[in-house]
Amino acid sequence: MTDEATPRTDPHDDPHVYGGKRTRSQRTVGRDLLAAGFLAVILTALGFPAAMLWQIVTPRVEYVVVDGGWAMVEPYPDAFVEGDLVFAGIGLVLGILAAVAAWAAMRDRRGPILLLGLVIGSVACQVVAWKIGAIEWQAFWDAVERAPAGAHMWRPPSVLFVELDPAAAWAALRVGDLTAALDALRLGALAVMALAATFTYTVAAGWSRRPSLRTDAPE
Repeated sequence: MTDEATPRTDPHDDPHVYGGKRTRSQRTVGRDLLAAGFLAVILTALGFPAAMLWQIVTPRVEYVVVDGGWAMVEPYPDAFVEGDLVFAGIGLVLGILAAVAAWAAMRDRRGPILLLGLVIGSVACQVVAWKIGAIEWQAFWDAVERAPAGAHMWRPPSVLFVELDPAAAWAALRVGDLTAALDALRLGALAVMALAATFTYTVAAGWSRRPSLRTDAPE
């Protein structure tokens, strides 16, 4: 005899039954921030292989050391521009791949906080690659100064039109000079990966059928 006061449960609603509904993981701001921070750290670490790839695939400008200085073998080499284009192209591809990977692998943490981690990590990734390129750049000019006349050397790629000085930007903000602060934070090609990641992630969110963006949430 069945007790009418006892509610009947559908076995398909039991998360312990195979094929039942999956229990939704607890979502908190702290956990979302942790996930976003983890994503930012991973993307920042990608700056090292990105820098190596950039240095390898970008054509280099040939210089010859002369008495009292140096001279370019080719008057107007295309490699000056190609350094920026290759750097931006690598950032574009990495940004798209990072957004797709974050969307697919971190389903339970989808949302604006994860997007923030994606943006911060993308900018940090390209800053790391840029800094490594700057070290190679300085090492090249140090080698030019020590090289004998007649030696041929190949200049590594560099990113132009970038001005990143947070200390100067903060000093300008303290005195209310917003224009000077923005001039000290000109990312240029360093923002390509972040823009690509943001666009890709936003498009994926726009196509989602769930307001919360999570796959275990009801449509």
